[in-house]
Amino acid sequence: MSRQEISNVNRKFEEAAAQGNPGGIAALYTDDAVVLAPDAPSVKGTAAIKELWTTALREMGIKGVKLETVDLELYGDDTACEVGEATLDLQSEGGEATTAKAKYVVVWKKVGGQWRLHRDIWNAAPG
Repeated sequence: MSRQEISNVNRKFEEAAAQGNPGGIAALYTDDAVVLAPDAPSVKGTAAIKELWTTALREMGIKGVKLETVDLELYGDDTACEVGEATLDLQSEGGEATTAKAKYVVVWKKVGGQWRLHRDIWNAAPG
C-alpha cells in the first residue's frame, strides 16, 4: 500500500535526522530531486541535497524531526503529493533545547519499486 510505504520512508527520514546522518536523508531522495529550502537557493541532486542537510543539521542543531502527513494524494502507481507538518527538536551548540514547526509539500516518485522524495519544499509554521 502506497500510503504505508510513504509513511515508512518518513520514519526513515526521522531516524536519519535523529542520528545526524545527512547521507541517510539524501538517500531517500530521487537522483534528480530538487529541494527548495526557505531563504536558500534550490538544490538539485543527491550530492547537493546531502550538503544541504549536513549544513542544516549542524547550523540549526537539528536533533530530531517528527513528520505528520496532513493530506496525501496518489496519482497513478508512481507519483504522489503529500502535504504535511513537521516538528523539529533543535539545540544549537551551547544553546537551550527548543522546537520549531514547519509545513511542507513533497512530490513523491516511485523509482525502482521504492518511494523517494522528488520535490521538497517547506517553510516555517506558527507555534
